[in-house]
Amino acid sequence: MNKQSKKSSSFIRIFKSMEKAVIPYMIGLFILALMSMLIQILIATMFKDMFDAIAKEQLDDMFDTIKFYGIIVVTIFAINPLFAYMAQKSAAITTGNIRNALFLKMERLPVSFFKKHHSGDLVSRLTNDTVEVEKSYSQYFINFAFQIMTGIGTTIYMFYIEWRLATFALIGGLITLFINVFYSKILRHISGEVQQKLSNLTERLTNLLGGVHVIRSFNLQAVILGKFINKNDDVYQTSLKRVKHQSVISALNTFVGLISFIGIATAGSYLAINGQISVGVIVAVVQLQNGINGLVRTLGPFVTQLQSSLAAADRIFEVIDEDEEPEQYKLPYKNRVREGVKTSDDAIVFHNVEFSYEDDPAAKILDQLSLSVSKGKVYALAGPSGGGKSTLFKLLLNFYPPNNGTIMIDGKCISEHKIKDIRTNIAYVPQDAYLFSGSIRDNIAYGKKGATYDEIKQAAKLANASKFIEQMEDGYETLVGERGADLSGGQRQRIAIARAILKDAPILLLDEATSALDTESESLVQDALNKLMVGRTTLVIAHRLSTIQGADQILVLAEGRIVEQGTHQELINMKTGIYQTLYNKQFKQT
Repeated sequence: MNKQSKKSSSFIRIFKSMEKAVIPYMIGLFILALMSMLIQILIATMFKDMFDAIAKEQLDDMFDTIKFYGIIVVTIFAINPLFAYMAQKSAAITTGNIRNALFLKMERLPVSFFKKHHSGDLVSRLTNDTVEVEKSYSQYFINFAFQIMTGIGTTIYMFYIEWRLATFALIGGLITLFINVFYSKILRHISGEVQQKLSNLTERLTNLLGGVHVIRSFNLQAVILGKFINKNDDVYQTSLKRVKHQSVISALNTFVGLISFIGIATAGSYLAINGQISVGVIVAVVQLQNGINGLVRTLGPFVTQLQSSLAAADRIFEVIDEDEEPEQYKLPYKNRVREGVKTSDDAIVFHNVEFSYEDDPAAKILDQLSLSVSKGKVYALAGPSGGGKSTLFKLLLNFYPPNNGTIMIDGKCISEHKIKDIRTNIAYVPQDAYLFSGSIRDNIAYGKKGATYDEIKQAAKLANASKFIEQMEDGYETLVGERGADLSGGQRQRIAIARAILKDAPILLLDEATSALDTESESLVQDALNKLMVGRTTLVIAHRLSTIQGADQILVLAEGRIVEQGTHQELINMKTGIYQTLYNKQFKQT
């Protein structure tokens, strides 16, 4: 499906997202709309009979009509709130489904997608855009559908009563339709701009809230406020442009409606004076014109909101239509294992691996990289920043497929493994431990589905985290705050290690897990890591070379290649090696 057809079908796809639970509400809304249409026809008929009775001085008939009108008023009083409830309920269910589908899709997208999209933009799609769709559905579309049914029914009945007067009303309706269709494309474009500006504003706000400490410490409040105001003003100016077009549509709709009414009144008066119709017919047609007027009155706001909703829906379905992360990555060459790569008992093998990110394909992050990691051994990755160490981890975790070369795990090419299975067998402890809002217990429990409380406490104990956790008032039920903000860096890191211990995976990836810690915290974390590494195949990225001196092998990466390899002592003995240079710099600093 091309992008244009996706956009044009956004409206239909909203309805396809409905579930069976919505069907009873839709049937109920249809019945209520049908009842409302019949009531409009009855009211017009009653007005006709009442004014004809007045003209003929038949007062008894007039009072009977008024009594019946009272019954109809009570019926309308009952229908309107019921209609509103069903509309809101069905809208909430439908929008909830769309929001769930969008979030579920985000969970299944590859990491490369999130590299290209700001988190604020994605939050805006989950919030602002879904709210815009819900508003269109609940407040405008259902009411417009209701008005269409009423308008069609009353128009047919109007032609039945007096076709000449009905023609004036119909012409006015067609002119109004043309006006709104003409403006719809303009409004959709502007509405798309508004949604994008809102997304930009959300991105800015996300950055501001995340950097509040830097803003305060550098006294940047005025600068940041100015930038936020500029983004907010962009939203205001674009919204104002939309409002101007809305005002023009509303004015034209009103003008055409008035001209149509004047035409009906003038022609009706002429026909009545000539005895061709009764006064009651004029009154009935004017009353029935309310059906068309109601359609006209809602058409302008509906077209405006519809375009805004479609612009929002386009942004939602743009994400939903993204290709999901596959179960298994297909390598960019035919053979699963290239010629010359022998099956090995090593836990991890890289052979001539090349990789570049999509946004800069010319910059090779990994260039003909080859390495072998023996089972149960500890391998450390060292070298200057930008050498490709973290990227190597990303490829191992199958966040990205390699552009070329072969990666093998347990003797099998990664394309023969399901991505889920690879990640199940790898425990990853990042440099900046990420904790989710919730309790300490919940954050550790993410390491193993269905973990018992005893298993969680044992993992915390091995991670040197149990002592500080149990000293807290709520213990393991202590809330960690947003991203673990209520805990220190060392505490967050030990909870992340406890999570990895609980996972009990055979392969362990440690990405500079102690680089941002003070000496005391580093000692506790390093002790926890030493316990975690026992019996596991481990790859460690470290800038503090003192933490990897006991590694079985140290691999030095520079410009995407392994340029040095050996034990700590072997690398120190190299007179002009990169490792020795880095070590000497750190040793002098200490």
